[in-house]
Amino acid sequence: MQTITSTSVLHQVTTFEIEGLQYKAILFNSCLDPLFTDIGCTSIFQHKAYHRALESAPPDKMNFWYVRIEQEYKLAGILCFQVKDFNPGDSLKNQVNGNLVRAARYKTASLINLSVLCLGNTLVTGDYGFCFQPWISDRMQTVLMMETIDWMLTLKSFKKIGLVFVKDFYKDIFSEIPDSPYCKKYHAIDTQPSMIMDIPSEWGNFQGYLQSLKSKYRIRANKALKVARDIECIELHADEIEAMEPQLHQLYLKVVDDVGFNLFILSQGYFSALKKSLGDKFRLWIYKDKGELISFFTVFEDGDILDAHFLGYDPEVNHKYKLYLNMLLRMIDLASTRGFRQLQLSRTATEIKSSVGAQGVPMWAYMRAPNKAFNSLVPRLYSFFKPDLEWVPRNPYHEVGF
Repeated sequence: MQTITSTSVLHQVTTFEIEGLQYKAILFNSCLDPLFTDIGCTSIFQHKAYHRALESAPPDKMNFWYVRIEQEYKLAGILCFQVKDFNPGDSLKNQVNGNLVRAARYKTASLINLSVLCLGNTLVTGDYGFCFQPWISDRMQTVLMMETIDWMLTLKSFKKIGLVFVKDFYKDIFSEIPDSPYCKKYHAIDTQPSMIMDIPSEWGNFQGYLQSLKSKYRIRANKALKVARDIECIELHADEIEAMEPQLHQLYLKVVDDVGFNLFILSQGYFSALKKSLGDKFRLWIYKDKGELISFFTVFEDGDILDAHFLGYDPEVNHKYKLYLNMLLRMIDLASTRGFRQLQLSRTATEIKSSVGAQGVPMWAYMRAPNKAFNSLVPRLYSFFKPDLEWVPRNPYHEVGF
């Protein structure tokens, strides 16, 4: 491979010669740049409207970069990167809970400060970090992604990168290039699966879903619905989201405090930015008890997929009204009633999501440290710091037809 790099006022450019073909990579730092395109992209998370909202209300200390790849002046693909300062101690501190081993882990992790380059989107679960044209093979996609990262790490803007994170894939992207040196550079890491729920058209509505459940799961769902029957569930419009954003953010933070691992904290204006940019493709519901806000959840309408996003609730009220379970059931109601093919519930809370019908789909992700000595330690360090991932899958459906 031959690489040639040049710099302009706005862009940095390089060329790769791979297997007799020449590719151009152009680096820029905003989706508003004319070089950004979502031509050929199928998901809302690859579209300009979503990236525009994310750039306008980013998590603290997160920057965005994009690479346009061309082959013979034709668009080959777009890569989306995030750069984030990361202290694993900050992300793990909520796991301590009086456990001495976890306390030692947190103390050790607090000594590490890294700048992380992520190919992918740390805010959502899925393969949204790239969008290649159909004529670029899966094998060539992997090679181009790896070559691009190698080039970026030589640039001044990325000299401080201590860790490279590549996410999420539904298969091992290195399986087709087993002899590549990249197989030795990158370490596959185990992550929580993506919790995905297929929505059979036969259900027709929420009652169809309930009828598909085994008795004990149907009884549990009905009990949860009953205890929450007197609380209000209201969808908010853009101006209402903006007006309530401080309260929404506080509820979101209460959930964050209970989560074992956090790579980032959303900015307070994130939800209103999404609503302004995406309109009805982004929706937010709140729950009120006697006029008081007690929880909310958000979803994206991504083609025939309903994608669950961030939520918030008051833990003290959660148990009384089974808020988390009720929000999951409400999402299932929306997906089944409005004809979505699939409900994607992301990671975390895997067991309760499994209990309502979601299945864990394994995802591939990879890490690499640019420093060779540190890179050899990455698997051990990840094993030491990673949150507990054990959970028991459930099957709430009748056996026949499911």
